[in-house]
Amino acid sequence: MVDLDRFRQALELNIGVCQPDNARLLSLLSQIVPLRISRFASGLEHNGWVVPRQWSVDVAEIRCGGRLLFDGRAHPLAVAGYSSSFCGTLSRRELDAHVFCRKDVPDAYAFHSMYNYRPWQEHWGFCVPWTEYSGWPEDGQYEVRLETSFTDGDMLVGDLHLAGERPDTVVFNAHTCHPCQANDDLAGVFVLLELFSRLRERSTRWSYRLVLAPEHLGTVFYTATLPQEELELIRLGVFAEMLGSSGPLALQRSFYGDSLVDRVAAHILAEVEPGFTDGAFRTIVGNDETVWEAPGIEVPMISLSRWPYPEYHTSHDDMRIMHPGKLEQAVEVLEAMVDVLETDSVVHRRFNGLVALSNPRYDLYVERPDPVVEKNLTERDIRFGQMQDRLPRAFDGARTVFDIAEAFGVSYTRLREYLQRFEDKDLVALTPPEHLHRRPRPLGP
Repeated sequence: MVDLDRFRQALELNIGVCQPDNARLLSLLSQIVPLRISRFASGLEHNGWVVPRQWSVDVAEIRCGGRLLFDGRAHPLAVAGYSSSFCGTLSRRELDAHVFCRKDVPDAYAFHSMYNYRPWQEHWGFCVPWTEYSGWPEDGQYEVRLETSFTDGDMLVGDLHLAGERPDTVVFNAHTCHPCQANDDLAGVFVLLELFSRLRERSTRWSYRLVLAPEHLGTVFYTATLPQEELELIRLGVFAEMLGSSGPLALQRSFYGDSLVDRVAAHILAEVEPGFTDGAFRTIVGNDETVWEAPGIEVPMISLSRWPYPEYHTSHDDMRIMHPGKLEQAVEVLEAMVDVLETDSVVHRRFNGLVALSNPRYDLYVERPDPVVEKNLTERDIRFGQMQDRLPRAFDGARTVFDIAEAFGVSYTRLREYLQRFEDKDLVALTPPEHLHRRPRPLGP
């Protein structure tokens, strides 16, 4: 199960792109799985991306007539991220340009993060709940005292590589830079930690890599410094976020939308949550999939989330909207995807001609509807039975069990068990695929 105690501890930390609490976060997460920590110093630049400095708020007050209206140190989100210092007196109209609210979540602090990625641009601002700000005098004069500090620091990235029998690798990624927000994305972080905690307990065919990093920036510098031979072995990827809220799961496809990870995710989700959202690349949410899919890297990267949810980018994104059952379901979906990759096999035919599957020698016939005999078959039973006549033509050594399950719209697990019986009867041979990035031929017209 997802470690909710450490989840709560992590939620109390004032993390960011380059903040001291990120070290505490990764130390806490390393108690679940052992993470290797990479450090990227403030000022480093790659492709125009710049690692920012550490940022702290020393004083953040708004007064009117000498009376304190707002203390920006009351909550980590109450001052817009990476604000510079400012002291002065402004009219309400002038102040409006520097106050950020979410009217749709009126009693929450908004998360203002745009300048996390623009350290070269000066700005300042406060995030005031709308219920407070809307009551301030329109004709008042506002004394603002905002004192912030910038110091050199390190952006931290945690990763874990689990080597399998083969070097082809699947990467799982989540981000670690949104302070005091549960669903975005500590939910993704802790779902992946639980997944990798389980993967560490098993021997695997393929290799798996976990990357926990500040959004975009962390992954940009991580991929830029990863040895080329390791980067080239990463075949498929999953970005995990916003997985603890109450909504249905949403699959956002990779750049081309038809990679093996796209297909496996869609197949599993169709079984466990038929109402899931299915969207093309960057049409649901936007995160580090753009880094992994960038030219020269081009790892097919899907994202799995529960987008949208109303508390997004506010202080109301907290443990109250976390549903342990939803977090566990996300772990189980990802684990089921891994199970497909781990057990999938190419099917090689070892017979010629039509086999009498109902003969007791084989006992492989799947019952079909009969107008005379009532067989109490479910829809899934009927679909599985309808597959029989075309199934042997798929034993051509060119496609896998998953390819066949996807083509006929049947359960992978059920088909895998069924074809194992064919192998037990020496009718087929099941062999592991050589690589993770195969593409199947169409089955039939």
